[in-house]
Order: sequence, then structure tokens, then C-alpha cells
Amino acid sequence: MSLKKHALFTISFISLFLLVACGDKNKSKSQNEINAACTEIDCLSSVNWKILLRGQSFPEKVRLDVNGTTVLNECVSKQKYYIDRSSDPEMLLLENYYIPKRGQLKIELYDLRGDCGSEEKIISNDDVSFELDKFSNDSEIVINL
Repeated sequence: MSLKKHALFTISFISLFLLVACGDKNKSKSQNEINAACTEIDCLSSVNWKILLRGQSFPEKVRLDVNGTTVLNECVSKQKYYIDRSSDPEMLLLENYYIPKRGQLKIELYDLRGDCGSEEKIISNDDVSFELDKFSNDSEIVINL
């Protein structure tokens, strides 16, 4: 290989390397700027849900349905989510859950009794309101039932 071809190859290789390296930094920076500017729920891809009961505790065993899908059933083993009964107030945290639409969120909460032999619907709300917690480090909505 001649010296001229070798120099041209080296310059091309270095230019391509610098282009790729600088391009990734700009992309990361612009993505961080977009995330920092996101202050509304519509621009998020997922969100943590913090579900609280107003002035009362969760029953001993519960089932929670969100838009017709059972999210938690404490009478079934190996659940993804759980109620934190040691926190004050007690809460159910759904991590990285989907983004709900306002006016289209239905939540039903059932008391399954201690023995899981029967159930009683204690909360049924077809239009659940929620607030985006802007003070949390993670994207989080708070639902007071």
C-alpha cells in the first residue's frame, strides 16, 4: 500500500471514529434535555403508581383490579406487587406501570377476608383522579381512593 493510500485510509478511519463518538454524546445530551423538560404525564413512557386509601387501612387480604385486570390478589402466592403496611399511610406501589389516561381509569378494591373464602367490593370508582408527583425523583402518580 502506498503512503498516500495509507494516509487517506488513516484519516478516513479517524474521521469516522470521531463522528461516531461525538454523535453519541449529542444524542445523550438531547435525550437528557427532553427528560428534564418533561413535566406532564403525557410525555412519559411509564410511571410508578402510589395508591393510598383516604383515612383508612387496607383490609388484611385484598384484590385490586385496574380497568378490569387484576393487579394484586393477596390470596395468590408470588405476586409482583404488595401493600406496604408498615408505611404511614399504608400504600400500594406499582413500579413502572403504564401511563393512565384521565377519565379512563377504573379501580375496584375487594376485601378477601382473612381466609380468602369470600369477597366484598369496598371501592369501585369508574373515574379515578390522580396527580403527578413533581417532587419525587422518579416519575410517580398519587392515587387517593
